[in-house]
Amino acid sequence: MKYGRVDATSPEQCSPEGNLPDAEAGDEGKFGGPGGTASTEDTAVEWHLRKVFYRMGLGDEEIVALSGAHTFGRAYADRSGLGAEKTKFTDGTPTKLADGSSTDKYTPGGSPWVEEWLVFDNSYFTTITDSSTDDELLKLTSDKILFKDAGFKPFADKYAKSNDDFLAGYAKAHKALSELGSKFEEVI
Repeated sequence: MKYGRVDATSPEQCSPEGNLPDAEAGDEGKFGGPGGTASTEDTAVEWHLRKVFYRMGLGDEEIVALSGAHTFGRAYADRSGLGAEKTKFTDGTPTKLADGSSTDKYTPGGSPWVEEWLVFDNSYFTTITDSSTDDELLKLTSDKILFKDAGFKPFADKYAKSNDDFLAGYAKAHKALSELGSKFEEVI
């Protein structure tokens, strides 16, 4: 982690909206759009993802690793247009934490990608291709393509097989994404 990042002091110093990838195609069968710093519009989800991340200097491995962040958290229909109001995994009943304990202190709602959505591990990659997983877990077009596209698949397979490889790949990709376009001053 790099310290000393200079914060933006006005909205004009921030990137325009529209820079995040779409998980599903819009009404016209296209992913992305003309907004953001450059158009990310495409009819193929794999090329839409690449348009979003390649312009940031990130490659296929980083795209797959960052997608693995979906192992943690939930999608909410009122925020992204995707996900259920709540599922049996997010109905307010206790859920497992990374240390093996459980918590019942969370706001119910949303749809997770994995059953244990408060544990950061490679379960996102093992769940996507498992046809026996619960129907209430999300498996979006942008998730499934990771195991179909020839450029993404080797990394998705690697991360499905090894939690250590996923965590190392994610750490590297997250650092690159976090420092993207940032200016740093020496901190003493």
